[in-house]
Amino acid sequence: MKIRWLINIGLLLIVLITFFYSWTIFQKEPLESTRFELTKFKLSDFNELKIDFPSKISTHFKIIDNHWVMISPHKARADELYVYRILSLLAASSLEKLSADDLSKYGLDQPDLKITFLGKNLNEVILFGTYNPINEDQYVLYKENVYLISGGYSETASFMPVELIDKNPIAKSEKIKSFDFSRLEQWQDSRLKLNYTNNIWSVKGKNLSITQADVNEWFEMTWKNIPAKSVEPYKMNERVGYKSFDIVVNNNQKLTFYRIQESPEVLLFRKDEGLLYHFPGDLGFTMLNPHLKQKEEK
Repeated sequence: MKIRWLINIGLLLIVLITFFYSWTIFQKEPLESTRFELTKFKLSDFNELKIDFPSKISTHFKIIDNHWVMISPHKARADELYVYRILSLLAASSLEKLSADDLSKYGLDQPDLKITFLGKNLNEVILFGTYNPINEDQYVLYKENVYLISGGYSETASFMPVELIDKNPIAKSEKIKSFDFSRLEQWQDSRLKLNYTNNIWSVKGKNLSITQADVNEWFEMTWKNIPAKSVEPYKMNERVGYKSFDIVVNNNQKLTFYRIQESPEVLLFRKDEGLLYHFPGDLGFTMLNPHLKQKEEK
């Protein structure tokens, strides 16, 4: 009986010690952050962005109609994910805030990269220098101070401009209302057209019928926010006579696509943008062949 009491007293002491230790931890003042913010700006303060490398043409983005657009070296819809990654530099922070007295020490006398953020009465420039050999972070200069930040920002900015073009053949702001595939060989006899009104699909064509589930599945796996493998500016030779099809979007704008190649990739040229979209062969085939049923002729 005496041994059991001793065990209980020992357990009680352990509980009391643990409680006291935990209580003292929570009573401590939280440690103040020693990180230095590069800027106090918000991403929404800016509507233009320029990326400059030595001896290269600038990559220039601007907000037009509430969307980021590349205006140099190509004129195209921008991949907004990449743009916002670069803009997030404004919210970066550093453990170091150093004097800018000797810029050559950090490779900032001849910077490898300059990013300019433009907004209403704003022109903010950040220069990029060498990498720290210990942690591989990168030295940057902003407002007479040198900071050490992740090298990921300059890596994103270093993408080839063509990689910063939106790879979706249909913009997010363009809502599809109809497809006209009637000029493609496989649909010339049936004169296939698909219309989308009030969330309902309907078909126009000879001896064709649809089910909503099948067409919805086809649309979801093809044209609804499915990006191409890659995209590039392209000048089409109109004398070749490529087969084409039309997509009508909101505001009754008609977009014409030309099928430049069927295999091993499917290459679709969007005429109004002057861009060529690369799709895997199986996906490209499915994009041009919706799930339909052939009616039996009476």
